[in-house]
Amino acid sequence: MKVIEKKLTKQALVGLAVVVLGVFGYVQIFTKGVERLPEKVCSGAVDRNIVEKVLPSTMTASQRGEKGVAYSSSRGTVFSCYVKTRGESSIFSGEVRVNDVSVAKWREGHSGGDEESREVKAAGIVALAASDSVSVYVPCTRPEQEGREPLQSYALIADARIIGDVRVSGAELQQYVAEFAYQILKNSYEVEECREGQAFPAALPDFE
Repeated sequence: MKVIEKKLTKQALVGLAVVVLGVFGYVQIFTKGVERLPEKVCSGAVDRNIVEKVLPSTMTASQRGEKGVAYSSSRGTVFSCYVKTRGESSIFSGEVRVNDVSVAKWREGHSGGDEESREVKAAGIVALAASDSVSVYVPCTRPEQEGREPLQSYALIADARIIGDVRVSGAELQQYVAEFAYQILKNSYEVEECREGQAFPAALPDFE
C-alpha cells in the first residue's frame, strides 16, 4: 500500500512539474513578444529598448528592416523598417528617403496642420514632431551626386510614427518616436556614404 502511495505521490509531483514548466514555457514563449526580439531591431539600426518602452505587452511581436532602392539618382526610399505586435494592434514604423529639398521647404511641408510642430536641432540635424509622428532632416550628398548642382539641397529624411495602442503618450511618446527616426537616419547616413561627414550626437535634445 505504501509503495502505491509513494508511486502516486511521485506521479503527482512529476505532473505538477510538467504543469509548472508548461506555464513557464508559455510565459517565456508566448507573452514576451517585444522583449524576445534582438537587442537591435530593424536590421541592427534601432535599439530594442526604444520599442519596449512604447509598444504594449503582447504575446508575440515581429520586426523587419530592409534596404530600399531609390527610384532616381536623387530621390526615393533607401531604408524602411517596422516592429509590430501580434495582430498588428500596434505598429512602430519608419523609413529613410533621399531627397532634393532645402530644410526650409521640408519644414514648410510639415506646417499648416491643426497641430503646430515642435522642433529641435543638434549639430546641423533638425527634427520636427507632431502628435505621434516625427521627421528628421540632415544634409546628405551621396557619391553619385557629387559634382551635380541640386535644385535645392540634397538630404536624407527619416520619418517615424506609431499606430495603435502605446504605453506612453504626449511629449514622452514624441521623444521615443524621434529617437527611432534618429537611429534609422544615422544608420542610413553611414550606409549611403554621405559626403558631408556629419557628426551625430548620442541622441537628439528633448522637445520642450
